Amino acid sequence: MSDVVPVFLSVLNTLLSCGHTEYAELTFEPNSTTLYSGEHVNLTCHMREANVSEWYYEFKWNDKPLVPITSTNILRIPELTTDRNGDYQCIAHHNSSEENKRSNRATLSVSAHRPRATVRASRTSIPVGGSLTLTCSVEESEGWSYDWFTRSPDAEEIAIATNPVQNSLSISQGGSYWCRGRRTHSDFFSEKSHVHHIDRTLSNRSFIVLQHNWTQIFSGETISIRCEIQGGGDTQWEYKWRTTSSNQPVTGPNTASTHSEYRLGAASVFHSGEYWCKARADWYSSTEWSDAFQLRVTPDKPRPRLTADDTTITGKGRLALTCSVENASEWSYDWFRRTSASSAAQILRYNETDDRISISEEGIYSCRGRRGDTTFLTEDSNLVTIENRVSHKASVALQPDWSLVFSGEGITVRCEVPADVLTEWEYEWTKPNSTTVPTHNEYRIVNASSSDSGSYRCLAKDKKNLNSTTEWSDDLTLTVSERPSANLSADHRAFPVGGSVLLTCSVGPASPGWKYYWYRGEKTLEPLTDEDFKSNGQSASASREGLYWCRGGRGDPVYYTQYSNSVRIHGIGDFSGRTTTCRHCVSVMADSWSLMDSHLWRGSTSDCRMEVLLFSYELLPGSNGGTEQNSSVIQGLTESAGYACRAGRGDPVFYTEYSKTKWVWSEDSDRVILESPVHPVTGGQSVTLSCSWFGRTNLDSNFSFYKNDELLQSDVRGNLEISAVSKSDEGFYKCEHSGVFSPESWMSVKLAYIIIFPQLACVLFVNISNGYGAVMGCVVGLVLRVLSGLPSLGRPVVLHFPGSVLDDGVYVQYAPVKTISMLSAIAAIVLFSYLTSVLFNKGLLPEKCDEFKVKVQQSAQELTLVHGAKEDNGKEILDNTCPQTEASEPMIRSDW
Repeated sequence: MSDVVPVFLSVLNTLLSCGHTEYAELTFEPNSTTLYSGEHVNLTCHMREANVSEWYYEFKWNDKPLVPITSTNILRIPELTTDRNGDYQCIAHHNSSEENKRSNRATLSVSAHRPRATVRASRTSIPVGGSLTLTCSVEESEGWSYDWFTRSPDAEEIAIATNPVQNSLSISQGGSYWCRGRRTHSDFFSEKSHVHHIDRTLSNRSFIVLQHNWTQIFSGETISIRCEIQGGGDTQWEYKWRTTSSNQPVTGPNTASTHSEYRLGAASVFHSGEYWCKARADWYSSTEWSDAFQLRVTPDKPRPRLTADDTTITGKGRLALTCSVENASEWSYDWFRRTSASSAAQILRYNETDDRISISEEGIYSCRGRRGDTTFLTEDSNLVTIENRVSHKASVALQPDWSLVFSGEGITVRCEVPADVLTEWEYEWTKPNSTTVPTHNEYRIVNASSSDSGSYRCLAKDKKNLNSTTEWSDDLTLTVSERPSANLSADHRAFPVGGSVLLTCSVGPASPGWKYYWYRGEKTLEPLTDEDFKSNGQSASASREGLYWCRGGRGDPVYYTQYSNSVRIHGIGDFSGRTTTCRHCVSVMADSWSLMDSHLWRGSTSDCRMEVLLFSYELLPGSNGGTEQNSSVIQGLTESAGYACRAGRGDPVFYTEYSKTKWVWSEDSDRVILESPVHPVTGGQSVTLSCSWFGRTNLDSNFSFYKNDELLQSDVRGNLEISAVSKSDEGFYKCEHSGVFSPESWMSVKLAYIIIFPQLACVLFVNISNGYGAVMGCVVGLVLRVLSGLPSLGRPVVLHFPGSVLDDGVYVQYAPVKTISMLSAIAAIVLFSYLTSVLFNKGLLPEKCDEFKVKVQQSAQELTLVHGAKEDNGKEILDNTCPQTEASEPMIRSDW
C-alpha cells in the first residue's frame, strides 16, 4: 500500500547533557515495523538495573507531554490515527532524589489503510496423490496470526483454521482458498486475501488428434481437432484449449473451445501453430495439459500430375492413365475427357478411389483429387492428349533434294502422306529454333542460315478429328554451311602452239546440282562463250592465254558460290635456235607511235637479283632509239626468257608503261619455274606465286616455297597466296620440286601512293605544309580508300562512286578510287596545314598546344606556290615566331 508509513523503533544510547548514561528504553507493542489506523499500541518505558517502582514516568510526543507524569511505565493508545505520527520518548524521575533518566527516541508512523493479506501456492495444481502448500502474508510485516477459509459446494464460507501463528497451510483437495491476518492478542484484522483457486490434477491423460488424420492440411480445407481423455469413462468433461497460432480460440461457456472438438473452419496459414488441451471434471479437478500438437497448413492447393503409359492408341488398343497426388491414399479422384481443345470437359468417373484407369478412346484427359468425403478439391491436373494413330506414316522430303544447303540458298521442306482422298490433313512440325509451328505441308526456307540446320520431322492430323494422326516421320537432317568456294585446277600451266589446257572446276564440300561458270581476265557478270574456250560441265579446255576463274551455281534463281582461285596459263613457242617474233606492245597502234625499245629479262640467278632489284631490262640489239615496226624478230634463241616492250612518240619522247612480261620458253627447258610479279606490287594487294615444272604434267609430290632461303609452305597446290602484301613480304623467293629449285626472284613492295605521294608532293611544292596537315591527309586518304572497298583485305564497299556495280551480291568499284583518295589526301594536307598555321600564328590557339611548332618566329613570309603559280590576292602573313626560316616544321617522315 502506497500510503503505509513504516514505524521505526530505534533505541539510541547517548550521553546525557549531565554526563550520566541512559538507563531507560522505550518500546512498542505490537513490536512491528508497520502499524495501521484503528489498532492499539502500548508504549513501555523499561529501566535498566533499577526498580521500576522507584520512578515516576513522563511520556513525550514530539517533545511535548503526552500524558501527565504517572507511576506506571506503560502507556496504552487505544486506537491509532494518522495524526499520531512522530517521535516518542520517555523520561524516568526518581521519587527520592532529583535524578532522572531519558530513553531513546522512537519514531512511530501510522498507515491510513487497513492491510490486505496475500495467498501464494507452492505450485499451480495438486499433483496426482500429492499436496501443495499455501502461504499467507500481510504486506511482509510481523506480529500476525492467520485465519484460513474455503468454500463449500453450496458456496458457503467455511473457516478451516483460526489464529494459528504459522502462516502456511498444506492441502490435498482442490477448491477455493483465502486468508486474513490477525494481530496477536488483538481483535485487529487485515483485509481478506483474494480467492485462490487450486486444481487437483487427475490421473487421466489428455491428447489431441486430427479429425481425418491427414498427413498434410491445405488452405481452404474444413478441418477440426479433437481432445480425447484416456480413461475418461462417463465423466462429463469440460475442455480448455490454447494455441500459438494467430487465430486464438474463443473461450467461455458453450463456446467451441469448451467442447472436445475444436473446428477450424476453412483452414489458412494463420491456423498453423501448436495446440494444447485439457479437460475439467468439476470446478477443481482437471487433467494436465496435453502434449503440443503441431498443425501446419500449406498455403496452396495441390495440383495432380496426370501421366500416360503412352500418348498414342494404335488400332483398338488400350492404355492406362495415372493421376498422382502426394499421399495418394488420402484422396479419391474425378476423371475428365474432352474431344478437342475448344470443347467442354465431360466427367468420366466421379470420386474414384483408384488413381489409375484404362482408356481406349483418343481425346484430351485431365483429373483432380477429392479429399475423402469432403468437398475439398485439388487444382485440375495437366492435360494429356491421347491420339489414335492411323496406319499411314508421314515422310519429310527436300525440294530440291539437297541434304547439304549453303547459307543464302532457298529450299522447301515438304511433309508427304500416302494418298488418301477421304482425309483432309493438318500438319505438325518439329524443327530447329521453332517459334511458330507451321500447319501446312510445306515449310519454305527463303534465305537459309546456320540456325536452320538440324532435324525436321512431321505428322499429319485429320482436320475433322485432330486426335487422329499419322505416325511421326523419320528425322531428316538438314545442314546449312557457309557459302562455298569453287576450286580451279589445271592439268598444266603452259600449252604448245595449237594445244590447250584442261581446267577443272569443283565445289567443296561436295554436293549435287551444280553448274559451272567460267571467266577469263576480270571477274565479270557474263561467263565465257569464246570459240577458243570449250566447257563440258565441270571441265573446260582453254587454248588462249590468260588468267582464268570459275564459280558454281545451282537452283532457280541461281545461287552462286564464291569465285575460285585464279589460274594463269600461257602458250609455249617452239623456237629453240630459231627465230621468234615479239608483238602486241601496244593494244592499238596508231601511226604516230613507234616501238621504242624491247627488253630481255634473262633467267640467271645473279642477273635476276640485280636486274629485278633495280627494275631494269636488257635492251635488245637494234632497238636503241625505237623501231617503226610493232614487232621484233629474235634469232638464235637457246634459252627461255621473258620479254617486255613499250612505245613512245613526240619530242621529247613520251613513253607508255611497259607491257606485261611475255615468257618464251625453249623446248629443251626442262626445269622448275617460279612465276612472280616483275614490277613492285602495291601494299595491301593480293599476290599469288606459282611454281611449275616446265615440260611436265600431273606432278603429285609437294611444291616447296622459300623466302630468303627460309621454308614458307610445302604442299601439292603449287601456289603461294599472300592475301595482303606488306613491306615485310619483300624479299627473294624461289620454289622447289623433287629436289630441283627454281631461280630466285625478287618481289618488291611499294607503299600505297595515297599515303606517300601526297606527302612528298606537298613537302616539295607547298611551303605551308606542316605535320598537322600530314596527319589529316593520311587519315582522309586511308578512310576514303577503306570505305571504297578492299577485297584483298575483306573490306566491303561502303562509299559508292559512279560506276559501282553489284556483282553476285558484292559491289565492285570501276571508278579510279586510288586516284580519288590520293587527291583527297593532298587537299586535306593543304587545307589543314593552312588552318593550323592561321590558328597558331594569330593566337587563336595557345602556343603550348603547338606540338609540331608551326608558329613562325621570324619575319612574315609570303606564301608562294612553286612552278610559277599565281599568288593569291590576299597573302597570308605569318608571325615571325619560329627560329627556323621555313614556315613550319617538315611534315611527318615518309620514309616508312
